[in-house]
Amino acid sequence: MTVHFFDVGEALSALVDLPDGRHILVDSGDGTHRAGCGDSCETAGRRLIEGLQSDLRGSALDLLWITHQHADHIGGAPEVLGAFRTRLYADNGRDGQRPEVRRARAAAEDRGTAIAVVDPEHSSMPIGDSHDVRLTPIVPPVWPASCARDPNECSIALRIDFCASSLLFTGDAEHDEEAMLDPHGPVTLLQVAHHGSETSTTPGFLARVKPKYAVISAGRPRDGYNRSFCHPRARIVQRLTRVLTGSTSSTLEAFDGERCDRSGPADWRRIPTSEFLWATERDGDVRLATTGDGVFHRVRP
Repeated sequence: MTVHFFDVGEALSALVDLPDGRHILVDSGDGTHRAGCGDSCETAGRRLIEGLQSDLRGSALDLLWITHQHADHIGGAPEVLGAFRTRLYADNGRDGQRPEVRRARAAAEDRGTAIAVVDPEHSSMPIGDSHDVRLTPIVPPVWPASCARDPNECSIALRIDFCASSLLFTGDAEHDEEAMLDPHGPVTLLQVAHHGSETSTTPGFLARVKPKYAVISAGRPRDGYNRSFCHPRARIVQRLTRVLTGSTSSTLEAFDGERCDRSGPADWRRIPTSEFLWATERDGDVRLATTGDGVFHRVRP
């Protein structure tokens, strides 16, 4: 099984190639022409489409899984659906009148892609398991109250198990939703929620998940939309490094100031990081592979 975290700036998109030959894309990055993003979004969108063309080599996407309805996770869906045959599109069913959601669902309908909703009332997986692969939606019993005002707290997480290896996508789930999620035990590889923001990745959640490896998908410091968000945060990078252990021979530039809107160069610090923590801002595309033995290693294209 391989998972390819694309370098899509201050956004998320990752392709999982299952050992049974199926392909799942989790989130679609941002729209290429989102107002205020400039060249950063256009470059990221082009990189995603070109990366998918190289990875899929003409194969279809079996599932496009949208964790939630923020533009940096759903914005690129029309481009993905237009470029690749996609058998099934799944989202959390919320905010159907948001422009990003409306465009994504319309693109799916136009292409004849089936549409499924996954939420607390519809928590079964819309595609089946195979002999060595188990696919599990991770959603709370009910949406947290904060979901009504914050789409991050309505993220639909996805767990993928392949023999002794497991992978958990969390979208942008924040503290309230993290506290309600049952991850079904420890996971091998964790997609760090909300681009490494302090709103997510609590000590309690990490204690339940116990990851061995983790990936942060975030924009480069002071680039594109990360000028407004300042991800990842130093405290989260340090917390992950303590949990993941391993050598700390590399560093990651992380925000350690009080306010992003008043940040300066001194607010960004080089933080020593575990060798088992990858970040797209530093590492570019991150492609990891496992034989199902509980170990992930980085592979080059």
